[in-house]
Amino acid sequence: MAAQQQLLALMSSASGHNNNNSPEPLYDLSLMAVVNGLDCKVPTLERISKLPELPRNLLIDVYELMSQREDLKDTLLEELSNLDVFRPLVRYTSARGKLLRIVAALMASNKTLPHRLSEAYVGRYALSQTEAQYNEEADGDGDGDKAGALATAAGAAAKAEAGAGAGEAAALLPQIDYDKTQIIDIAASCLSHMTLSDKQTAAAAAAGAGDGAGDGAAGESVPMEALPDEDIMAIDLGLRLGSFLSVAGWMQESISVLSCLNERLKRMRPFKDELVLRLDCLQRLLYAESSHCNFKMAQKTFGELMELNGMLTDAVPAALIAMAYTQISSMYFARNEYNNSHMWSVQAMRHLEMSAPTRVAIDVLRQAAKACVVKRDFARANLLICQAVRRAREQFGPNHQKYGDALLDYGFFLLNVDSVFQSVKVYKEALAVRRGIFGNMNFHVAIAHEDLSYAYYVHEYSTGDFSFAQEHVDEAVHIMKNLVPSNHLMLASAKRVKALLLEEIALDKIADGMGDDDLLDQSEELHNFALQLSLEVFGEVNVQTAKHYGNLGRLYQTMNRFEEAERMHQKAIKIKTDLLGPYDYEVGLSIGHLASLYNYQMKKFRQAEDLYLRSIDISLRLFGRSYSGLEYDYLGLCHVYETLHEFEKYLRYAHILENWQLLRGQNITQNKSSYPAIELDYTIDQVKTKFFSMNVKRVPTPPEPSKN
Repeated sequence: MAAQQQLLALMSSASGHNNNNSPEPLYDLSLMAVVNGLDCKVPTLERISKLPELPRNLLIDVYELMSQREDLKDTLLEELSNLDVFRPLVRYTSARGKLLRIVAALMASNKTLPHRLSEAYVGRYALSQTEAQYNEEADGDGDGDKAGALATAAGAAAKAEAGAGAGEAAALLPQIDYDKTQIIDIAASCLSHMTLSDKQTAAAAAAGAGDGAGDGAAGESVPMEALPDEDIMAIDLGLRLGSFLSVAGWMQESISVLSCLNERLKRMRPFKDELVLRLDCLQRLLYAESSHCNFKMAQKTFGELMELNGMLTDAVPAALIAMAYTQISSMYFARNEYNNSHMWSVQAMRHLEMSAPTRVAIDVLRQAAKACVVKRDFARANLLICQAVRRAREQFGPNHQKYGDALLDYGFFLLNVDSVFQSVKVYKEALAVRRGIFGNMNFHVAIAHEDLSYAYYVHEYSTGDFSFAQEHVDEAVHIMKNLVPSNHLMLASAKRVKALLLEEIALDKIADGMGDDDLLDQSEELHNFALQLSLEVFGEVNVQTAKHYGNLGRLYQTMNRFEEAERMHQKAIKIKTDLLGPYDYEVGLSIGHLASLYNYQMKKFRQAEDLYLRSIDISLRLFGRSYSGLEYDYLGLCHVYETLHEFEKYLRYAHILENWQLLRGQNITQNKSSYPAIELDYTIDQVKTKFFSMNVKRVPTPPEPSKN
């Protein structure tokens, strides 16, 4: 109370020194007066320790002003590292943006608040070996009995809901009287749409489930509020803190918190909402692990999710199931296993309902769009990503992290449908949004720099001016070096883009008569680093590994190591064809690169001709007659036919190239796109109807070779 009285007194005194009596200037003056009166002297530290007595809306503003004062950052770090101080702030969702800015300001001065918070959480809530052993003995024979009790409890909850009305079962949510207990809203983002009647119905269902105490193991499941206070606090803070850290870009710290909570949940006595809480914890954990490319841990988390998947009932919110499936899709996407990623994203779309919170709907739509992009299902991808971007902007505004996320995925879509100029614009906006939220030294910002760099690289490929691309990739590498180990996949990814740029810069210097072997050697070192790491993590038969082989093939072609280049391109083509099929964009790309090698360096003109024709066929199937990549194939064929003195074919493709240039010029001048932005707003049900009813543009497969 003393802190509140102090602030009110300051507000009163501030009003006497300002002729403008509007509330906002008075409030700002009061805040500044409070913060300006703070320092690191002992008497002031006592006042600072009383600041958490302020209402949250005042406290967060005071802390934000403190974060802008270099001399107060150490004091602020100590305050916020206290879990009891941080917990009310992380629960104050309407001020999430301010809390993110505070963390960014501290991290800019190397004040590692995320690490301190994760250590504090694990230190407080991690079960000791003795406690874990005691809980196992209390629960029975270990995980087997626990899983059985969990499944039985889930069944009992479903049975209780069936009694409340079968038609309403799908809408019922976990049985907790949230108004009375004031404990965590399970899967907070999924349950924020609950109405009062929903809560009352869920409470009635919980009472019904409680009456079934005679149904074997189900009677052993206690209501969540009957758990020890420490367990409830561990759940509440663990889910919120773990999620906040991953949103803020501190994945390893998020993993530490959520892993700790997951282990604690598994050791707790069975309780009625355990299934929902464990599912929520695991889906958040899987997101952090996949984003951080920790695929061994992600595989273990996925296995636990699959165990729970068989126990799902109508008691589990559909929105939470959709999010869990979305995170599984995201994991497979990060591992370049696109068929599995697409399959799980479709399942997520099936569970997406009209009542889903906007955050959930945006994330499901974004991931499903990305999965459609890599399956070259661009019409569906356009529908999904446009709806995600519109929802993010309208619901959260143009400076929100969710809008930045949606923009980044929209840039990915545009780049893949050959709208490169628009892609660069979108990526620039996404980077600006992320920097505004997270500052400079941040994981999410590094990814945005890398994506923008690659878009610039593609956009400026024909001009040879890679200065913007180099600026952004250097920033991405710099940030990643400060945040992740030297053998991290995300650092390797940024280095791969840098290697591509170094090679192109070296090529330009060679063309100008200024050869630069040092740049080529640097590029080779970076490509080999990325390849070896990909082999270690993904293995040989993976799209990412194939891309690295292809990149080395192009580099060796530049370095006049033609036989090595040929082997690399052939490896890339085989792996991509086996994984993606013969008509995928990635296959066409590698085929075109090998055709160039045969045409211009190895003089294998007939083989080059066949490869160019295959590459052209793939490009026309996927992108149409104005696709930018067709230029290199048409030019290559003209060179082949001119060299072979097949002038009729030469004239034919010279004419096709001329028509392509006219068509391409018209599209650029008129800003035409094969997939223009969808401006209409659709409901979730309308999006789903369109998504599942669209005709799939299937690429015909070649006939099986004759066995004779």
